[in-house]
Amino acid sequence: HVTLDGGHPARVTFTDAVLGIAVLMPEDRLAPRAVGAFQTGVPRLQSDVAVAGYPYGPVLTQPALTFGTLQDIRGLNGEEQVKRLSILAQPGDAGGPVFDNGGAVLGMLLPRVSVDGQILPEDVSFSLDASEILTALAGAGVETATTDSLAYIAPETLTRQAAAMTVLVSCW
Repeated sequence: HVTLDGGHPARVTFTDAVLGIAVLMPEDRLAPRAVGAFQTGVPRLQSDVAVAGYPYGPVLTQPALTFGTLQDIRGLNGEEQVKRLSILAQPGDAGGPVFDNGGAVLGMLLPRVSVDGQILPEDVSFSLDASEILTALAGAGVETATTDSLAYIAPETLTRQAAAMTVLVSCW
């Protein structure tokens, strides 16, 4: 059972278990207030990023933004499908969009996992690269918006923009 924004039922129309993504279709007629554009340009290292998520579950009616920096465009072992972030993300942020400082979507925050008992510092997180998401969505026939603009918007503007395109997804 899946709901959006605390009560709108949705069904899963596409999943990619390897990437950890799913496409949901609301059963009610809903229209998003805004749609994110995926970043196709290469972001600068040490640039500001933000994750929109629901670290407090349904307690808040809008997503919380957590700010950090892009540390590398690859994972710790050179994985090109992820970006390494320095950000104090919470478990409820996983699955949320990672925005560059211009409001474009760099990817999706991945959940923190322990591998072979190794625990990374708490500010180390990873995001699935936008190119991986775009490829999977294109294969599923989902239309997307893209940009290669490396603009800057104020954090207050980014917060409003993120709230217009991020919803709480509940699964049980």
